[in-house]
Amino acid sequence: MTRQTLSQRKRAAIVEAAVLELSDKGFQAMSMDALAARAEVSKRTVYNHFASKELLFQEIAKLIFEQSSEVTAIQYQPDVAIDGQLTAYGRNEIELLKSRRFRDLCRVMIAECIHSPQLAAEAMVKFAEQEQTLDQWISAAIADGKLQSVDANYAANQFHGLIKAQAFWPQLLMGQPFPDDETCEQIISDAVVMFTGRYGV
Repeated sequence: MTRQTLSQRKRAAIVEAAVLELSDKGFQAMSMDALAARAEVSKRTVYNHFASKELLFQEIAKLIFEQSSEVTAIQYQPDVAIDGQLTAYGRNEIELLKSRRFRDLCRVMIAECIHSPQLAAEAMVKFAEQEQTLDQWISAAIADGKLQSVDANYAANQFHGLIKAQAFWPQLLMGQPFPDDETCEQIISDAVVMFTGRYGV
């Protein structure tokens, strides 16, 4: 494992403190003084890493997208059954959504989508995922004749929605416990069956 430098550790501490400050106070009310105190660094150190609150918020958005793309990247495999590929993707998605850290990051982003929609929109556009995503997988499956012709982004959002309705939104918004492993497998299975039932060839 690569050891972090002191500068890298301080940067990470600042980001973690920002997540907590944003969760407690929101973007507009968050001060760099309070952030520095929470991160146990000087205010100058904060500004050395992030010249503005906007850049710090963009860093949090970047973390969300990087974590998501690392876990849920999917490459279309023409010789593997569609339902098998979707099941594997769904399991990876569940592992991501199970992470409390990921949900905490999302909670901050969602709150700012409400209070500062322009800021959130700019961050999301700047750090849009570059890895292979489910909509690209769907497009490849359509081209291969394995799925019906459909707007790939629309269909991808449907599949995500089937999973997140039980294993993300209730936990994020209502504090419900994350489903156990057996329930997660049922959620994935049902999502795959509904998706392939609608779009399968």
